[in-house]
Amino acid sequence: MKYLHQFFKLKKGALLKVHFSQPAKVLLLNDYNYKKYTAHVTYTYYGGELAESPYLFEVPATGQWHVVVEKGGYFNPKNIVASIDLVTGN
Repeated sequence: MKYLHQFFKLKKGALLKVHFSQPAKVLLLNDYNYKKYTAHVTYTYYGGELAESPYLFEVPATGQWHVVVEKGGYFNPKNIVASIDLVTGN
């Protein structure tokens, strides 16, 4: 799986705005679940299959957070352009 990724150290209640050029799976994962995601084992996340951009995430707890925008499989990648803005927090 190919994906775009950005890491943040955030406080509870921080807002992240994710812009993406076409429908995509957009995930907000804490550090523990990001490690599980990259190991291809069951993980917990916020977000999911999203059609409309931008999407706003409110960080549920203080800690290390990862935003992932999936680009599709290795044999059929999507040409997605994405950006992530910290709206409030830290």
